[in-house]
Amino acid sequence: MNRWSIRLGGLICMVLGGLLFVYSVKYISVEWPQIFVGLLSVFFSAMGFGLLLMPLDSLEKTSTEDDPRAG
Repeated sequence: MNRWSIRLGGLICMVLGGLLFVYSVKYISVEWPQIFVGLLSVFFSAMGFGLLLMPLDSLEKTSTEDDPRAG
């Protein structure tokens, strides 16, 4: 995967987490589903934030080190 697809995946996860949070607070009135969807929104937001901040230099180094044609 190239770095733009990883960053785009992180951004999509963050947006999905935000939408799940709004849905959980605004539309769900039962306690346990609201807690579950709220925790799921936190998970998606954290994963997206982690993907946005993840250093991608190590991915480029390992791909060039493993390639015998890189010289």
